[in-house]
Amino acid sequence: MTTTDSPDPDELAAAGATPQAVEAAKLADSYDAGDITVLEGLEAVRHRPGMYIGSTGVRGLHHLVWEIVDNSVDEALAGRNDVVRIAIHPDNSVTVSDDGAGIPVAMHDTGRPTVEVVLTVLHAGGKFGDGGGYKVSGGLHGVGSSVVNALSESLTVEVRRDGHVWTQEYSRGIPQGELVKGPPLAKGQSTGTTITFLPDSEIFETTEYDWTTLEQRLRETAFLTRGLRIELVDERGDGKRVDFHYEGGIADFVSFLNDGKDPIQRKVVWFEGEDASEGGGVEIAMQWNSTYQESVFSFANNINTHEGGSHLSGFRSALTRTINKWARDKGELKEKDPALSGEDVREGLTAVISAKLTNPQFEGQTKTKLGNPGMEGFVQKVVNEKLAEFFEENPQDARAVIRKAVQAAQARTAARKARDLTRRKSALENSRLPGKLADCSVKDPSLAELFIVEGDSAGGSAKQGRDRNTQAILPLRGKILNVERARIDKVLQNNEVQALITAIGTGVRDEFDIEQARYHKLILMTDADVDGAHIRTLVLTLLFREMQPLIEAGYVYIAKPPLYKLKQGSKDRYIEKESELEEHLLADKLESFEILAAGGAAAKLTPAKWQKFGRLRKQHEGWGSALRAEHGSDVVQFLASTGLVHDGITGTDNVLARLRSDRAEEETGIHVELLGSDDEHLEIRTTEKKTNLRRTHRLDRNLFDSAEYTGFVKVHQQLVQLIGPPPFQIALGERTAEAETFEELGRQVMRIASRGVQLSRFKGLGEMNADQLGETTMDPQHRTLQQVTIEDAAAADRLFSMLMGEHVEFRRDFIEEHARQVVNLDV
Repeated sequence: MTTTDSPDPDELAAAGATPQAVEAAKLADSYDAGDITVLEGLEAVRHRPGMYIGSTGVRGLHHLVWEIVDNSVDEALAGRNDVVRIAIHPDNSVTVSDDGAGIPVAMHDTGRPTVEVVLTVLHAGGKFGDGGGYKVSGGLHGVGSSVVNALSESLTVEVRRDGHVWTQEYSRGIPQGELVKGPPLAKGQSTGTTITFLPDSEIFETTEYDWTTLEQRLRETAFLTRGLRIELVDERGDGKRVDFHYEGGIADFVSFLNDGKDPIQRKVVWFEGEDASEGGGVEIAMQWNSTYQESVFSFANNINTHEGGSHLSGFRSALTRTINKWARDKGELKEKDPALSGEDVREGLTAVISAKLTNPQFEGQTKTKLGNPGMEGFVQKVVNEKLAEFFEENPQDARAVIRKAVQAAQARTAARKARDLTRRKSALENSRLPGKLADCSVKDPSLAELFIVEGDSAGGSAKQGRDRNTQAILPLRGKILNVERARIDKVLQNNEVQALITAIGTGVRDEFDIEQARYHKLILMTDADVDGAHIRTLVLTLLFREMQPLIEAGYVYIAKPPLYKLKQGSKDRYIEKESELEEHLLADKLESFEILAAGGAAAKLTPAKWQKFGRLRKQHEGWGSALRAEHGSDVVQFLASTGLVHDGITGTDNVLARLRSDRAEEETGIHVELLGSDDEHLEIRTTEKKTNLRRTHRLDRNLFDSAEYTGFVKVHQQLVQLIGPPPFQIALGERTAEAETFEELGRQVMRIASRGVQLSRFKGLGEMNADQLGETTMDPQHRTLQQVTIEDAAAADRLFSMLMGEHVEFRRDFIEEHARQVVNLDV
């Protein structure tokens, strides 16, 4: 190997080199070994978290839960576990517990306990090599637990194995002490692992877990792991609890997905096969229904393979071949009849393909496509044999399936003429674009935006407010056809649907080509009322059912008008979200606030302190709600009045000693008497010395050892350290207020800050003129767009079927279930 010196920048300049060459020489000259940074241990994860969990947004936050849950599920796949328990605590910390073998605690070759190696070293796990720890698993890269540890403010692991309970605590991936050998396992106590982690607010944009996202993914996991029980508890707010357990496995999954649809066969088809050469097997469940959409979902080792792969290809080709052969043999298709296409036989099909492999080949860490080449032929063989057997044993069901496929083929033929009108037009055919489309002038689709607006009047305002170079406007007259209830031939006969498909340019179904998209941003811009929401839903249903790759590519958006109009003097300002309103109102006032806490402690507010206060206040409210739900409505008032939360004392004996002390009475002015106790309750009477007001409290004996109390006290202590103990006196210049609690302090600060400001709630697009519409909702510099994504295609499929299908009762049930969540109701 030879080395050369870097060219001298001055010599290059003197020789007349270009400025770019001189600058490159300067950079090369200043780049040496000292510029190379080596990140040790888990530093790399904290430095680039997106490489390991996808993002630091909501999706990445939930990925932490999946990583830990998947380890517990792998224990079930290995036959060592039958239950996984997940709890979301009020501070958005999460506990995942299982009854598996427990992470090994013996000393590793590295000189540390194995559990510590698993939680602190990347690519350390039991799923490599031929050790036999896991025959089948979803987590193959050995980064899951250690990544969660690195990205958590705190993590505690409890392992039950080798006859004892072992615990260790971590902070941002760093052990906070040695692995502690605890008490022996009690008689009948199972082995297993419990991990509790608190996502790091320094890393994540939000630490607020979404119940629906957790519920959908965990239900799916339970379907795919037959016999596994998954318990999910939300200790925040309402304290929701669900229990998923499906002995029927993916057959129950298909029934669940078909809920709200009308099956055309009596039972779900289910079969499986094993292949020693591939080191695994496949399990398939399917059932046809009367709808016109295909709903086929594939998984490998419980991982959702969104992009399909060899197992899905094998299933589709075998399905088409088997149905055509049976139809020919039984005379359902005559010799002169054309063969049924794959699209025909899959119309109305709901199916789940679940492959289990010892050595799966996924494309990257995202694991969205299965690449094992041998799986395609293996799955074809299984489907050819098993489906043919089912058809022979159930000829009535087979004929119903084939008649539906024949009708689909006839509709496909009838739709050709309508479909031709919707194909992307070449440059010479631009006159065939919809007449009501106000197109943009830019020819590069990546720069072009199509606003799909409600009605001609809104279309007129949008046309006036747009940037004609990059923004096209397509007004929809009335409500388009509900494609959930119509076959493709009827869909393509609808004028509004034709206009929309032609404007987008990709075509639909088997002719869909995303490369032909005329715009890379499709923005739905409808009024914020019932009709606007309905039109938006109809368009989304069309895109989801007929052009789903547009959503998967991230091309579909919803325009979000501002929430507030804020007027200060002669200036108007539009506010997009609550956090922005708070930031604007406090921008120049925050550090002028004076906060006087109990005992005369004074505190000054800073942006960093206020941000931390807001986060802790949310946790405080959450733990308080959990305490009231679990231990009675007056328990928080009791804890505050007796000063217990200020001292941070836990444990029943410690608390009782503190309540009886003279110091407690002097500080709080409350005399406490223990009236009685038993194994379950404490009866305590408090007397306010100043007013002689007496209250009797009946408390759970385990209150002071509970997770709710411990969490509440911990956060309360953090708030006291940050801002002082309540009550508070607040001042901003001559404006003053008082607050008895931390929650009230937050409200009073905002109330004082908003004095002198005219704030009005903005009701949506219908109230705007062209200038306002352009400035607030269309201008890329000021607007807010919400991207439409599909996190879980199976859940989305079921939701569209439920809300847009034929059965009214399912929509009624949905409304009843979610009615309490409505914030702004248009009546």
